[in-house]
Amino acid sequence: MRIENIHIKGFRNFDDEKITFQDKTLIIGANDVGKTNLIYALRLLFDKSISERDLELSDSDYNAYSKTDKIEITVTITNVVEECLLSAFAGAMKDGTVLIRYTNSKNGAYKLFVGFSENTLEEITTRQYIRRLNMQCVDTNRDLLGFLKRERAQILQLAKEKLSEDEIASDEKTSIEIQEKLDSINGQLNSMNYITSALDHVNQELDELSIHNEDQNVKFVAGESDADKLLKNLKLAYSSEDHILTLGGDGRNNQIFLATWIAKQNIQKDIDCVTFYAIEEPEAHLHPHQQRKLSEYIQNHFNDQVLITSHSPHIASRFDSKCIVRLYSKAKFTHSACGGCSTILQEVINEFSYRLNTLSAEVFFADGVFLVEGTSEVLFYNALAKALNIDLDRFNISILSVEGVGFEPYVAVCNALNIPWTLRTDNDIFSKPTKNPEKHYYAGISRIMKILKGLCSGTDNDLCNYWEKHKSENEWPYETEPNKAAKELNSYIRTQATPYGLYLSDIDLENDLANSPLKIALETHYGKKKVDILVKAMQTRKADNMMDFLTENYDKLSCLANDNIVLPLRNLISTVEERIHPKND
Repeated sequence: MRIENIHIKGFRNFDDEKITFQDKTLIIGANDVGKTNLIYALRLLFDKSISERDLELSDSDYNAYSKTDKIEITVTITNVVEECLLSAFAGAMKDGTVLIRYTNSKNGAYKLFVGFSENTLEEITTRQYIRRLNMQCVDTNRDLLGFLKRERAQILQLAKEKLSEDEIASDEKTSIEIQEKLDSINGQLNSMNYITSALDHVNQELDELSIHNEDQNVKFVAGESDADKLLKNLKLAYSSEDHILTLGGDGRNNQIFLATWIAKQNIQKDIDCVTFYAIEEPEAHLHPHQQRKLSEYIQNHFNDQVLITSHSPHIASRFDSKCIVRLYSKAKFTHSACGGCSTILQEVINEFSYRLNTLSAEVFFADGVFLVEGTSEVLFYNALAKALNIDLDRFNISILSVEGVGFEPYVAVCNALNIPWTLRTDNDIFSKPTKNPEKHYYAGISRIMKILKGLCSGTDNDLCNYWEKHKSENEWPYETEPNKAAKELNSYIRTQATPYGLYLSDIDLENDLANSPLKIALETHYGKKKVDILVKAMQTRKADNMMDFLTENYDKLSCLANDNIVLPLRNLISTVEERIHPKND
């Protein structure tokens, strides 16, 4: 059995969104985008801890921006082969598929429906199916120590119920042996001189208080004198090399919590019931290495369907890409990239291959991405944004180096995740061999037009069509200056490409800065006046030199406030703002 998808209308962040799941699903997105609300929509249908009273929602549960007065949540369940579910849904199921729908309205009461298609849904009076199909959820507000204390007895009892008769007899024999050892230990304790001395004084005082105490003596016991009570009150403790340690910090306790919780689910499996699970932010209190390990652990140790919400790029970087749901906000409503779990994302992530590290996995949580060629550009634009009071973190914007000019895989990932992006690339003059003598060409123009052609399929875009007709003009004889046609094409393409988020340097970052209002500060810092010599100095150990310059000249960056060099950032911010808060809102 698998929860195939959920279709949510009018509930909290969601206006009308259908989201597909896999057996193991990671749900990611920015704060307040609706991850918990998505889980809660499922809980309304399947969580036993949600009472009938809780099913009657409040006005705040209705999507405020669509001004709806109706909520509809439909879950499609497929691959049903379990006998308990086949009997529970019976005529409401066909070919292993059943739909369950919850509806509510502000002026009415909630209703439930089941059927094998939209057209066959029939009303039912209660969630009677949760006896056979239910959901267990670990929320973000979990009480780690409280859980460990509460669950220790239950997990022991569940394990005890699964014992064979021989195992039960063996445990009873061991229990008797434990009782004998307890009696022996307590006898030894009370024979110790300082304990005997203390007890003599106590028992003497008891005799003085009441005659009824004459034949009763107080003794010290080692925690518990009864083996049955001892076994019922066992405590979870972390041990190392036979030494018992106290339960550690929240990170260690979170690991013990999850391990205990998963073990409990595996022990209590019931052929008469199917359970699926949701875990919110399992990475809480864990350092990066353990977050990555946890990602693999959850994927490999759950045999049942599980949904995980997370803010961790470390977990995202290790999760199966076809099993990732990215939620994002657009025009006040929450949407899912690629409609939820999708092979589309898997394909672009596979193309991304080795580039998917924790740094780039940050993109999963971004509202905007600015792609640049290298580390020096990342250093420069982060410093420039700060100097111009552009708060990138407020807008959830990441500046990401593609470590070269291979922008296409990054653009593909951003598009698959529905993340706005801009890029800025050099426009160096390259040479290429042909049948004739070598020719020069503007490399940046060719690069961005290749990207744009991929975005627009190359046939339904005026700029792409224009390029196809005129791209031969982007070549001129080897070891000569660009001709008039090449310069005009260069100027036209760079202007027309900016609405698509494609920005070109005049030459490269160093040349652009050497010809900007920052020139005097650069000349002073490097001690070079001539532009070509200054640029050469800047391009030597680029990242180190950029860092040194920014450290000493950060206060001078504000002179670039109106320069073209800052346009990619400003326009990306405008795109992000418009997406979140449309002007016609």
